[in-house]
Amino acid sequence: MTQEVHQAGGKMVLQLAHGGLLSDAELIGQQPIGPSVMPTEAGPLGREMTREKIQETVDAFGVAASRAVKAGVDGVQIHSAHGYLLSQFVSPFFNKRTDEYGGSLENRARMLLEVFRSVRASVGDGYPVLVKLNSEDLLEGGHSQEEMLEICAMLQQAGIDAIELSGGTILGAAMNKFEITFMPVGDREVYWREAAVRYKEKLDIPLILVGGIRSFEMAQQLVEDGVADYVALSRPLIREPDLVSQWQKGDRKKADCISDNLCAFAGIQGKGVHCVHLNG
Repeated sequence: MTQEVHQAGGKMVLQLAHGGLLSDAELIGQQPIGPSVMPTEAGPLGREMTREKIQETVDAFGVAASRAVKAGVDGVQIHSAHGYLLSQFVSPFFNKRTDEYGGSLENRARMLLEVFRSVRASVGDGYPVLVKLNSEDLLEGGHSQEEMLEICAMLQQAGIDAIELSGGTILGAAMNKFEITFMPVGDREVYWREAAVRYKEKLDIPLILVGGIRSFEMAQQLVEDGVADYVALSRPLIREPDLVSQWQKGDRKKADCISDNLCAFAGIQGKGVHCVHLNG
């Protein structure tokens, strides 16, 4: 895959992720693990990670990053958003620990920073390491914009190369508390603009903004206005993989994507991630 991307003139960053409590037990063949056991209507979910398991996982991120380097990938991104494992540790909604990995924000961010240091040690100082982080969880008692700014300051001091800002959780979508990802195209754009503006007022790390960016004009405006240094597209490229190429050639038509997430649900159902409206 790396060779194909490079031959096409592109660069590639590999995302390193752990599903944590929201992992599929049937898929992984064991009970999911996370910062704390999560109570649900169906009963307790998951197992609380021991310190030994936390260290094992921190080391595993570093080893994964070294495999990315060997594969010729141009950079790695640590996934700490959307209710994945590192996001769970950061969020007081999920993290109820009373040891050095729970309680204060500094403690809840500890594993993320340890993972970053593990990855950095594996790839060296000159290799791009990014983090994807929630601007907020959109869950009552969850991670907030204020906490996001503090964590980003910690990452900046640690030496992160760039941060991609997103928001919401998989759990929030399941609980119908993440409505904005289900809105039609015309209703709302740039979900996390406010958080991005606050970020740029306080931090110097390059900011990548994702979520609700569906037109060339909007992407250009975000960069020119200093709201973000880079923009990221996800679902629009699932429907139109050549969208950026079209824009580059002068066709500035807005993306056809309606961001209803059915592409992701197709993947969960084992049908492969694709735009169901386009391909059926």
